[in-house]
Amino acid sequence: MKKIEKTYIPDRTLSVFNITLNKINNKWVLSGETTDKNAFKRTIQFSDSLFGVNNVVNKISLLPDSSLADSVFGIINVSVTPIREMPKHSSQMVDQTIMGNTIKLLKKQDDWYLMQTDYNYVGWINKSSISITDTNGIENWKNKINYRVSKLYASVFSLPYETSQPISDIILNNMMIGGGKSNDWITVTLPDGRSGFVKEKNLKSLTNKKVQHVKKEDVLFEAYRMTGVPYLWGGNSSKANDCSGFTQTVFKTLGIQLPRDARQQALLGKKIIPDQTWKNILPGDLLFFGKEEKVTHVGISTGEKDFIHQGGMVKINSLDKNSPDFAFDRYKSFLFIKRILP
Repeated sequence: MKKIEKTYIPDRTLSVFNITLNKINNKWVLSGETTDKNAFKRTIQFSDSLFGVNNVVNKISLLPDSSLADSVFGIINVSVTPIREMPKHSSQMVDQTIMGNTIKLLKKQDDWYLMQTDYNYVGWINKSSISITDTNGIENWKNKINYRVSKLYASVFSLPYETSQPISDIILNNMMIGGGKSNDWITVTLPDGRSGFVKEKNLKSLTNKKVQHVKKEDVLFEAYRMTGVPYLWGGNSSKANDCSGFTQTVFKTLGIQLPRDARQQALLGKKIIPDQTWKNILPGDLLFFGKEEKVTHVGISTGEKDFIHQGGMVKINSLDKNSPDFAFDRYKSFLFIKRILP
């Protein structure tokens, strides 16, 4: 089983593979679950070849669970919500997802769903933060969303003035359906059907959903305005984030979807070897840190040896020993640089 898992599930944060083989009443019983069709087939083939078809009972579930029928999609209906390691509120948060994002539901346990994000990260989410829908519902949502939040923090109000009752808080990259305009306000509909008004200046139109050419200056603008945002393990929003959550949020504002973890982001792009002056290191390049070959941290270059990253809070540091922002611990743990922008 370990060999099959290593072949088909190289990263367990992106797939489910929990399968055991036990002998019960003189028959071998396969039990557990996986999201990978190839791993599912190969496990059955392997067991049959070892013990014979008639001697193996297959009780493996290929997720999504069949009991969900076609209701295997969710749309996040709150500004930001945790994704947890286990189906309980006290469990470690491994990631976050934000309003308007779509997820794939894998199975249900009490008030929790095992789910997979649009960038394939797997974890548990509470049902209170999602609107459950089917294939038609998810396609309808994707086709109709036409605005994303462009401010770090804002609100949806019940009436088109800021002293009216709030409907919901909203944060950077939240998505929603916008309708008519009234003065400086846009009427919006949230994933769960709630409606209200958002200041037009807090939204950006998604009418042209094609990714535009990303300028290095745009990366820095988005990164700089999160300066001071606090650290949160598993955080992945403009409210709070960890190092890779910060970089993922920054690039998401520009229409670029990075993987979730620093080690996954390190697999992207072209490796850049700094010259003696480091002048070939450009704003928007990703700097990776760690020990030996293990990546544990990521930051965004602001040019040459300076970079902005989440290090207790979003801040600027430098690998230049003569800089007042020099960070000795990052200097010691620096590994390499990747360029993902054209």
